[in-house]
Amino acid sequence: MKKIHTPLCRFRPLLLLAISLFILTDAIAQKASFGQAPLPRRLNFIVSSKQKKFDQAAFSFQFQALWMNKYHRGDYYVILPGSSKEMAKKITRILRRENAMIGNIWFDSHGHFQRRRSLFEIGEEEFNYLTIRDSIFTIHLKKLTAYCDTNTNVGIGSCYGGATYALPAVENFPEQPMNGDSLMIGTSRLFNNATVYACESFVMTGIGIMNAGYAFAGMPGRKKFKDPVYKPVWEKLGEWNCYSGKKGAFEKPVTVSLHHDGRISYKQRNYLSFPKNRQKLEKRLKKFKRGNYNLAHLYQAV
Repeated sequence: MKKIHTPLCRFRPLLLLAISLFILTDAIAQKASFGQAPLPRRLNFIVSSKQKKFDQAAFSFQFQALWMNKYHRGDYYVILPGSSKEMAKKITRILRRENAMIGNIWFDSHGHFQRRRSLFEIGEEEFNYLTIRDSIFTIHLKKLTAYCDTNTNVGIGSCYGGATYALPAVENFPEQPMNGDSLMIGTSRLFNNATVYACESFVMTGIGIMNAGYAFAGMPGRKKFKDPVYKPVWEKLGEWNCYSGKKGAFEKPVTVSLHHDGRISYKQRNYLSFPKNRQKLEKRLKKFKRGNYNLAHLYQAV
């Protein structure tokens, strides 16, 4: 009887070859991935100090962070500590329980212009370019190091936290560099070469700070800020420095924002790149008046 060749029979060798290649490729892929641990889960944290008395800026920030936390439980956590020890204890407990690493951590804090240096605070503890390198001061912060790496983002959310300019000499106070760049480098090294963001200027706390917009950038309205002593600060509105621990270098300044789930990101256009913002700034600078800032604050901070 004559053998009939169907189309399936005709292409059977090619089909068997394709199946064999698929099985071989899958086996190689499984062998390559064998023994490799899965990528760790990443959690985001907002850290804002517990307030002993009402503070409008802190209240606004904490209210918005806690409100967004209602819709992102398990994605990020809001920590309101009274000290770095309390903060580290709470965060490490969560990370151990969830078997996770830190994806983003944001330190909400006041900056203190009268101290003439970049800093951020946790409770009553100040971390500046000197204390961030002191093992005694950072003993509790170091407990987070094991949960950080070059994929971790750290936000120093204080006014002037990343200031690189020098404040001009005033009365008995000589010209003083803010050393925000040194604070950022020290913070990165402390957190296992994480990427650090910190602002040259004011960090606003108006509505919408966690909407991934420009809410952190802006112009304060209080009279004390409209003094020539603040000119270096105003000239860098909305400008944040970025230090990459992985590259060991500063990158191009950006305008930073926060997402609903606590992720730190930045806008494609910087705040002062918009003509309307630049024009508004120029008008403000023309109205500055010496004496709006009480220089007695400088002496009280000594």
